[in-house]
Amino acid sequence: MTRILAALVLIVVLAVPAVFGPAWVLAILAAIVIPMCMHEFCRVAIGPDARILGWISIASSFPYVLFAYRGDPLACILTVGVACTALMAASLILYERSRLKAADLAYAMSGLLYPMALIGFWVLLRVAQDGRFWMIFGLVSVFASDVGAYYAGRSLGRRKIAPRLSPKKTVEGFIGGVFLAMILGYASSLVYSLASEAIGVDTLSRAYPWWVLVSMSACIAALDLAGDLTASLFKREFQIKDLGTLIPGHGGMLDRMDGIIPVGCLLYIASRVVT
Repeated sequence: MTRILAALVLIVVLAVPAVFGPAWVLAILAAIVIPMCMHEFCRVAIGPDARILGWISIASSFPYVLFAYRGDPLACILTVGVACTALMAASLILYERSRLKAADLAYAMSGLLYPMALIGFWVLLRVAQDGRFWMIFGLVSVFASDVGAYYAGRSLGRRKIAPRLSPKKTVEGFIGGVFLAMILGYASSLVYSLASEAIGVDTLSRAYPWWVLVSMSACIAALDLAGDLTASLFKREFQIKDLGTLIPGHGGMLDRMDGIIPVGCLLYIASRVVT
């Protein structure tokens, strides 16, 4: 239930202005959220003597978001490459001063991908063709997946899907999440089409086949679970309860966004391929 309530809070505080406002609103929110998530990750992953690597990674998120807002994926890739080069150079200096382990460099580089690059796909998506539609479709599918998994797992759950990472998650819960995501995800596409035609704005560039949208919703539900379990993997590795402390007793921004993070990549690919 905490996960569902957290998703509602994120929808109200972040998703609503990001989706229904201009694209620059999402870019500003991303420029705030991504550094927060990166800081939470680097805080627990990188040793205290090598924290400069985390700050280099975080600094790279600002040009990354800018280029994503401009719809320039090549510039985003170049930003990650430059940041990796800077991390390598800094690591050599720190190692010579006995302030760094190889794992620190590896985690700092991984922070450029998780969470920075993956969250950045949401910004690229927003400025893509039919970006507003794909964002709404994706967020509704994620929320439906969480709700369906919670209630199906609570009432029918028997077989654990990942007992080492998350003992409470079950196969039955996952199936329930997939089904509700497919239903509400497709329903959101119908509502969006009707609403956009009624008010005459943000009309879709084309009609997307129902089977594409239903299949996408099922994949989103799977990625939602994968994102949640990935965060659990890091927590197990670092032997901590939460990655952040933004909300006392409920974790940080990265804890609350774990399921949403990988979904943007799939949606962006869909926006480029399906259209």
